[in-house]
Amino acid sequence: MCQAVRLSPSGDALAAVDLGAATAILTVENYASFNRQVREIEDGSLVMYTGGFPTSGLIELLAKVLKLLPAEVPLLHCGDVDAGGLRIFRNLEQNLPRGPRPHLMTRELAERAGQPADADPSLVSIAKSDSAICELAEWLAFGSDVRHLEQEALDPAPSY
Repeated sequence: MCQAVRLSPSGDALAAVDLGAATAILTVENYASFNRQVREIEDGSLVMYTGGFPTSGLIELLAKVLKLLPAEVPLLHCGDVDAGGLRIFRNLEQNLPRGPRPHLMTRELAERAGQPADADPSLVSIAKSDSAICELAEWLAFGSDVRHLEQEALDPAPSY
């Protein structure tokens, strides 16, 4: 079973979460996708709604949760495949004790289910970084066949 968490930055609900049972932590930026993930997928993950770009309080709370969990419990992030989604992902990478892996954020999914878009050279800094999404950022920044994908266009999937 998934544990759905919509935490306030104060972390009031954290005491009710069984962190020992978490098989993964999955952050989701879109509310509709968050709701579908927790209702349709039962993989033991702790699913956290970020509300788009996470606040500094939510980043602080995620950092606390990560420090309480063993390193083998993966952190994943599910966001849009567009400039905003990649910036949110990169923000998590840069501000947490360990960075996330992309979940349902791939070029292949965007090519299959996304909408045509223009290349966005503003993503060059992510493309040239050590980010887990640098190749995706390079395609979105310089590709000739760029497509954007809103995460709510996809069905949820297990986080392992």
